[in-house]
Amino acid sequence: GLIVAAFLATGGEVQNSSGVKTFDVVMENNRYEPSEITAKVGDQVVINFENRDAVSHAVALPQFNATVPNGHVPAGGTAQMAFVANTAGQADAAVCGGASPDDKTDDHGEELIVNVI
Repeated sequence: GLIVAAFLATGGEVQNSSGVKTFDVVMENNRYEPSEITAKVGDQVVINFENRDAVSHAVALPQFNATVPNGHVPAGGTAQMAFVANTAGQADAAVCGGASPDDKTDDHGEELIVNVI
């Protein structure tokens, strides 16, 4: 219980002594948990995805030239995306959800907001 509570309180972020910010994101029911993550400019970021849905999900951050292998996290599978957060701003990494957080015109509607401050 305490480990889960600590995980949820940190928004899925796992601290790492090597200077890498790691986030564990679960995809389930066309939602992402956590649905928003925050990094600082200059951070090395690793996002570990676990897809519990029966469909694959596309994730990418073009501004950081980052995606998962083959562009999608397979149904029932896992994948990892890594990048250096070298510019400030906000983006929606859930490509199925559109290229920006304001684009909700897709079939799924899921969002994974990445804030770089």
